[in-house]
Amino acid sequence: MGLRFFALAGCFILTAVAEAKGHQWPTFERPVAIRKMLANIGRAGTTPGLVVASPQRSDPDYYFHWVRDGALAMSEVVSLYDETGSSRYENLIQDFIALTREQQGANAKTGLGEPKFEVDNRPYMGPWGRPQNDGPALRAITLIRYARIKMSQGQSVADLYDSRFPSRAVIKLDLEYVSHHWMDASFDLWEEVLGDHFYTRMVQRRALKEGAELAKDLGDPGAAAWYDQQADQLSRLIERHWDSRQGLIRPTLNFSGGLDYKSSDLDVAVVLGVLHGHTDDGFFDYRDARVQSTLRKLISAFQNLYAINRNDNLPAVVIGRYPEDRYAGSNFNGGNPWVLATLAVAELYYRQGNRKTADEYLARVSAHAYPDGSLSEQIDRRTGFMTSAADLTWNYAALLSTLRSRGELFKKKTASSLQIKNSSLNSGTRDRDEVFKISAHDKFRFAKGQDALTQLVRQSFRRSSKEAIRIVPCISIQERNTVFSCSFGQSKSAI
Repeated sequence: MGLRFFALAGCFILTAVAEAKGHQWPTFERPVAIRKMLANIGRAGTTPGLVVASPQRSDPDYYFHWVRDGALAMSEVVSLYDETGSSRYENLIQDFIALTREQQGANAKTGLGEPKFEVDNRPYMGPWGRPQNDGPALRAITLIRYARIKMSQGQSVADLYDSRFPSRAVIKLDLEYVSHHWMDASFDLWEEVLGDHFYTRMVQRRALKEGAELAKDLGDPGAAAWYDQQADQLSRLIERHWDSRQGLIRPTLNFSGGLDYKSSDLDVAVVLGVLHGHTDDGFFDYRDARVQSTLRKLISAFQNLYAINRNDNLPAVVIGRYPEDRYAGSNFNGGNPWVLATLAVAELYYRQGNRKTADEYLARVSAHAYPDGSLSEQIDRRTGFMTSAADLTWNYAALLSTLRSRGELFKKKTASSLQIKNSSLNSGTRDRDEVFKISAHDKFRFAKGQDALTQLVRQSFRRSSKEAIRIVPCISIQERNTVFSCSFGQSKSAI
């Protein structure tokens, strides 16, 4: 009775919190997520560049560097560097590269498939689910993005990739490992099941596809061809994860060890595989019918599984790892919803273009977050309060990725909804005004300043104009009742 009362009281509190936070939570939470994620990178007493999964050291002890978590967190650091050019972020990336080089040369039990390192960067030598072959692939994906940024700046990336074999360049080492070991059974991203996993294969395929393009651009055609060949073989095997009878993508094939009670074939790892393994060739794309079918079944499975999902006053539902989960952080008395799992569903909906539903999942996470924006690993399935490892680094990386997807969707939708109302074009070289409309709901998002607004107007005008003209930036912008007037100055012939 007492527990039931506490759970009901918790639901009422969460409902009030959700209503109070409203739509402003993303704006509030982003700097919190950046600060807390960065606080877990190169902490005092750890190796520079090392990413602790959580600062918590007992019940559970997550004060280690996991290759997977580190790669995902550093991917967000690369995005922040790309966005700002800040030397702070570049220094963190350089520390991570040095850390990676040391890990790749360590005397680990499973070589580059070693999943976990002590905070002084020694391989963890205790019993563990190893190898975990998604780690090198994710790390390669992250560092390939960084290499592309440096190449665009005209800088050398010889320390990241070279055509020598054997090589000591960090990307090349990871790609060689992936290309020669993708066919090996490994443990899944939850470290529980040995087999062939959709998530692992998707990120391996992406690493090899992007690695092939990088190799071509850096004059290593032999390696490029090899990586492409391995990616093609992976593609054929990944297709086998689709089970048309069940109407879902199976998370694991060829089970060969580990937990044997995952009978539903439903796992949010599939959603994460689509997100982290996405390429631009349409392979298991965000809107793929098989992905959408799996997503529907996954949500349905969690709809009534947790008591807190039966509160009609809260938006969406919270998502766990898989329905049979028993891990609760400090015990195995029953699985809980996970923040990163719920964010994965939100991000997939953003990527599918469904902002309304995605916002509901994001709002649901905000309802359970601590008032200061802190996010623990799990959400108690009865009370709805944060539980398990505090300040999970992967949570903050997932939140930043989700918010970036949200922002990209907003830009696309806003640009497509801009209406050029009139063009008082007197001649090819005269000044003119353009008038376009933005909804009142979206207007505040242009608070960043004139440049973003100008760019959207220019893009919209190019699409709607019948003339081959090039628009120069707005000289001035005036607004009245959400109608913006933009004076462009002189137009020029297209180049």
